[in-house]
Amino acid sequence: MSSIKHFGHLTTLAAMAASVMACVYAPGQQHSELGLSFGDTQTHKLVKALEETSGLAQHGGLLWTHNDSGDKARIYAMNEQGDIQKTILIENGHNFDWEEMAHDKQHLYVADIGDNFGQREESYLYRLAWSDLEKASDNASVQATKMTVRIAGKPKQVPNKEVHNFDFEGLTSVGDELWLFSKNRQDGHSSLYRLTKDDAEQTVSASASYPVDMLVTAVDFDQARNEFAILGYQLGWNGMSSFLWRVKRSADTRSLDWSSAQRYDIEPDGQWEAVVWDRQKAGLLWLSREGNQQADVALAKTQF
Repeated sequence: MSSIKHFGHLTTLAAMAASVMACVYAPGQQHSELGLSFGDTQTHKLVKALEETSGLAQHGGLLWTHNDSGDKARIYAMNEQGDIQKTILIENGHNFDWEEMAHDKQHLYVADIGDNFGQREESYLYRLAWSDLEKASDNASVQATKMTVRIAGKPKQVPNKEVHNFDFEGLTSVGDELWLFSKNRQDGHSSLYRLTKDDAEQTVSASASYPVDMLVTAVDFDQARNEFAILGYQLGWNGMSSFLWRVKRSADTRSLDWSSAQRYDIEPDGQWEAVVWDRQKAGLLWLSREGNQQADVALAKTQF
């Protein structure tokens, strides 16, 4: 759910900005401060139907995306220029607050995990077989396996529904697991929760926390490079600043090696909401940006 659009009053914005600004990234840490900018040749404006693009995956030569809350329970396949090739409805799905996609060779996972106000008792993942999506025609319906996720220790009501650590927008496939990353409005960090891919219901606890110093909007892991891309933003008094972290997986494969982390300032700014590594072209990264008053909806790419 778009933070700017759904936190319209000034007191909320001020509280969120103050909270995140209190955790500003310190250049003295063991990280590189780099720039990442997208020129016209790297960016494609998307159609209005994808105004709230909030997840990205790649399969079969196509990029897949979905909208944030407000759209039907449907996903879109598009080419590398951002042109929609087909739209597929998830028959047993409901788009309460879709925030992310994750994928492996067999499945696509659509993550209904957003929790702006910290009030959800459970979140949902919709697992779809790529074979079903490949066979589906435009505007067809496909059945998903619905998975329920609960966060251990989460209070039924957070003390402050506008500044808390129980929102989620990052999910990625890592081997036999799905790694869920929190969007901490309170401390600006991100906690890691490791999920199974098969359990219909599971309750998970955080296994690690990382000083991302931003609000995480998307994560993707490239197994070939053993590298995560973590996307997010900070809110300031003058608007939104966007960032990308590149981080290696730890030697024991159970967490992130934060000593390897590099942070990039993204230009132009905007609500960059989704990220996916290209599985065919090594080092190519795709990102999508929601449309709002600050910037148009867009698909962008960059080569590392």
